[in-house]
Amino acid sequence: MRFRPGVLFVHLLLLLGGLVMAFPFYWMLATSLKSPQEALQAKPIWVPERMKPGNWLKAAQLGDSPLWGGLAPGRSVELVFPGREGHPPRALVPRTPGAFFDPRADGTRVEVVYREGAWRVRLTNATEEAFRFLPLVVLWPKEVPLAAPLPPDAIRSQGEYWRLEWVNAVPGALGYVLHNYLEAWHAAPWGRYFFNSFFTALTQVAVGLFLAALAAFALARIPFPGKEAVFVLILATMMVPGEVLLIPNYVLLARLGWLDTYYALIVPWLASVFGIFLLRQFYLSLPQDLFDAARIDGAGYLTQLFRIALPLSLPGLVSYGIFTFLGAYNALLWPLIVTQSPEMRTVQLGLQAFVSEAGSDYGALMAASTFVILPVILGYFFAQRQFIQGIARSGLK
Repeated sequence: MRFRPGVLFVHLLLLLGGLVMAFPFYWMLATSLKSPQEALQAKPIWVPERMKPGNWLKAAQLGDSPLWGGLAPGRSVELVFPGREGHPPRALVPRTPGAFFDPRADGTRVEVVYREGAWRVRLTNATEEAFRFLPLVVLWPKEVPLAAPLPPDAIRSQGEYWRLEWVNAVPGALGYVLHNYLEAWHAAPWGRYFFNSFFTALTQVAVGLFLAALAAFALARIPFPGKEAVFVLILATMMVPGEVLLIPNYVLLARLGWLDTYYALIVPWLASVFGIFLLRQFYLSLPQDLFDAARIDGAGYLTQLFRIALPLSLPGLVSYGIFTFLGAYNALLWPLIVTQSPEMRTVQLGLQAFVSEAGSDYGALMAASTFVILPVILGYFFAQRQFIQGIARSGLK
């Protein structure tokens, strides 16, 4: 086999391009797993502590559940710090800032003892409430070498001590790795946001496909006077920027009393000129003999549409569905204009609100961004397979 430098060069360029394209996604994913101190480091941290499998095993030993951790009422957990006996460390459960009473801080009994060549910090839940997470601060003497049972989320200097901070001392393996995701999910009603986005997007896809299929078939296969003029007029509406229609649409919806409802999110975008044009081109590419044979057999236009045109135009339907779903799911400006209540927020509005609330907690911000775009990525791979199947089914023998 002869060596071809040109082919190798092209492959290297493709590999380099793939790495460049994938880098932002890796950085977002890595940041979503970083501790607050790691996320604020000036020097880039390529592999956060929560991505290292050795730490997963350590975290699995802390908490009631090996996977999700936690501390049930009356239960205890012990953190072992190997070291010599001497000046004892100090440990405490920090109080939530601004809280007069914190069940974790006030209801956790903390004991520090030296036994069997190690300092042992024992945390006991003395309340009747199960703790999903339990923060911990340990003041470790600087003159004593440190060997922590789990890498701390932050290390600061405090006089003659190192201040070691854990956002959760009872994480479990998955609770340790996915801490930012759990905190971001519980910080906002993401379930409601996802329902709103999926409901509006899927409704637009279903109704939009039906309307576009009917209009496209009429423009492609049904003869009527002025058909070309109607098609040109429909195409001309694509030249109007969408921003120009924002105010007229808003005024119309306000007069209908549809503001802050699902009608405002869905109805203005059901008819799509792009979908009509795309499906019309697919219909025109089908052999006329199929429709002539159907008419000879007595099939009407609706039968020709649903029994012949639509099954053979599956690639166009899938392509239009993908574009419609992505446009509805990623919409930000229109939902921001027509909705006011938090219950009507889509995921994009929820993410915008979460960004302003989370501040500099970049780990939680990237975690929220990751699970917002995750349905799009999964849907892309699923739709890609369906698209290939649709192309295979559209072939004629």
